[in-house]
Amino acid sequence: MTQKNRYTIFGALFGLLFPIISTLLDLYAQQLSFNVQNILQVQSVQPLHWIINTAPFFLGVFARIAGRRQDAITTKVDELTSLNELLGAAYHDRVKAELETKKALAAERQARESEQEEKKALDELSASLKQLFQGIPVGVAAYGHANNVISTNKAFEDFIDGSQETRAALDQEIRGLGKNALAVEVTLELNSTVKYAVLGRIEMVGLKETSHWILLTDLTLKKAKEAQLIQASKLTTLGELAAGTAHELNQPLNHMKLVALNIKKLLLTSPIDTETVIFKLDAMTASVSRAAKIVDHLRTFGRTAPASMQPVSVGKAVTGALTLLNNVLNQNNIDIDVNIGADLPMILGVESQLEQVFINLIGNAVDAISDVKPDERAVSVEGVCQDSHVCVVIRDTGGGMSETDLEKVFEPFFTTKAEGKGTGLGGSISYGIVSSFGGTISAENWDNGAEFTLVFPALEPS
Repeated sequence: MTQKNRYTIFGALFGLLFPIISTLLDLYAQQLSFNVQNILQVQSVQPLHWIINTAPFFLGVFARIAGRRQDAITTKVDELTSLNELLGAAYHDRVKAELETKKALAAERQARESEQEEKKALDELSASLKQLFQGIPVGVAAYGHANNVISTNKAFEDFIDGSQETRAALDQEIRGLGKNALAVEVTLELNSTVKYAVLGRIEMVGLKETSHWILLTDLTLKKAKEAQLIQASKLTTLGELAAGTAHELNQPLNHMKLVALNIKKLLLTSPIDTETVIFKLDAMTASVSRAAKIVDHLRTFGRTAPASMQPVSVGKAVTGALTLLNNVLNQNNIDIDVNIGADLPMILGVESQLEQVFINLIGNAVDAISDVKPDERAVSVEGVCQDSHVCVVIRDTGGGMSETDLEKVFEPFFTTKAEGKGTGLGGSISYGIVSSFGGTISAENWDNGAEFTLVFPALEPS
């Protein structure tokens, strides 16, 4: 119900009280009883009641007017309330939208800053990796899936040194590498030089562009230093054998001198006997050949070793070593038992270096038995072929070495000789030479002394 109708009813009811009260007062004033007849009489006698009787009407009209205004006010209030609610909701939505926008902008800004920081970190990491890639002393080349070179570092390019010949030779060796091949030593024989390197291949899994890496370690300088050390050791050996070599040369020279004097005496004192002169000249020729052989062998042994390895006869190397050690063996009354078959396969190496190994080992054996009774002195050299390998065993009867010495025998500057009688490099140089031939060398004791075993890959007969 509207306020207008409610006010009309209440106004009319309130206005009805006036005629009722005035009628009751008149009845009381005239001392009349309360009935319809008396009421009508009072109403008809007193004209004021007519005006009072209109009070319900006028009060109802006035109340209706007031109710209409109240309804209008209520409507306006409702409208204003609704408008306020709408404005409040709109303001709330706008504030919420602005907050969400600010949050989105802040999140976007934070994501952008985070992305920039990540990009900066990645750029720094990439720069560090590139610097590391270029700075490591090992050569590295990254290859793609089409076996194309993606990038190389400075060490790799330094090895090539701008030479197309070196690059071509290196590419040929790289193509021959198997997957995950590690520590493959290669030799590049170029027109003007020889380069050495160790190559390795590492497969890269999960990378988009890179298939594998080639790792390269330049051994050229190391090989040159080793060659210098070996050459110095050979010259040292020649120096140590100089006295014995001089004695070896003096014997044929003295013999030739005596033969020459004898021939001269024969020519001066008796008729020429052609047969006798020829016999003596043959003896002189033999002495010359012996001296020439010694000199030639000294020259060959002292010559700088060739850069590349060639087929080498173990028996020939042992014979050459014994030639240089002949005077030492004679002075110590030592007969070496050599048992190397003529059919022993050849090995891949450098003859003068292999000869140096035998000089070192046999010379050490002679030193080891120098304090042993003469009738108990013995050195043996035996060469056999076992499972596609050439095995050479050198034994002496010098009583052997301690376990500590056996462990250190191939270390640089280790020696059991008295001070001034050894450089301590013979064992380590021998170890390095044998290893460079693809072989192994080991030392142990046997019943009466020390035993050195050398094992080399045998070459198949061509």
